[in-house]
Amino acid sequence: MSIDRSPKVAALLSAVLPGLGQFYNRQWGKGAGFLVATLVIDAGLGVTSETMTLFQSVFLGAQGSPINVGSVMLRMLPLAAIAMWSITDAVRTAKTFQQPPRPLRALH
Repeated sequence: MSIDRSPKVAALLSAVLPGLGQFYNRQWGKGAGFLVATLVIDAGLGVTSETMTLFQSVFLGAQGSPINVGSVMLRMLPLAAIAMWSITDAVRTAKTFQQPPRPLRALH
């Protein structure tokens, strides 16, 4: 039985949140791993909270303590690496689902 999975959908889901593309491809453990790694790294580095503060100060004119943009960007690198890994893995896996099954060879 063939499972039809779209590489584009898998890539989009992994771009939204690392691990979602793996869940789409029914790789539950791998998806949970990417998701947990993303959440742990984000919580440990405080990227989301500082990014939101930066967003508020730039776009909403909110005043607060100054944020070092370079520091935030540098701390985003591990999250970007996980996201890229998740996207490429989800696309590669979805493409393997599109391959026709190989016939079994007889053992001689």
